[in-house]
Amino acid sequence: MKIERKRSGVVSKVIILLIFVAVLAVVGLIVYIKLYENTFFAERKFEELSRKYYEDSLYENFIVEHDGEELAEAFSGYKNGFTIKLRQILNHEFLQNNVNYRSYFETDSYSCDTNKSTAIFKAHEPYGKKDYDVEFNLVCDKN
Repeated sequence: MKIERKRSGVVSKVIILLIFVAVLAVVGLIVYIKLYENTFFAERKFEELSRKYYEDSLYENFIVEHDGEELAEAFSGYKNGFTIKLRQILNHEFLQNNVNYRSYFETDSYSCDTNKSTAIFKAHEPYGKKDYDVEFNLVCDKN
């Protein structure tokens, strides 16, 4: 009489789970590498930094300079909006402690032109800090 040894159901399920997790990790790594090579992270960071620059610096300074004016009248001189270059954002004082931001725009795969990359902010009523439309134009070349 021969005794056959069968794997328990729990061990089989653990092995299948480990294989699934390994495959998922490899797929995640491939997706991350492709996004990194295709400026995905640079675009998101440019949008984040541009909004921060506009809301925390440009808008605040604009309001101080036009103190006492009606906001609609003050913003009427900027029908084409405020154009901000990536260079201005990266050189601004609120980023001086975080010089690592440049690494988002210059990698082994691409480099972004800091003079041609722009964000255009167009304020609209009621002219609050977050009352604007924005158009992003990030110009990057593959290395």
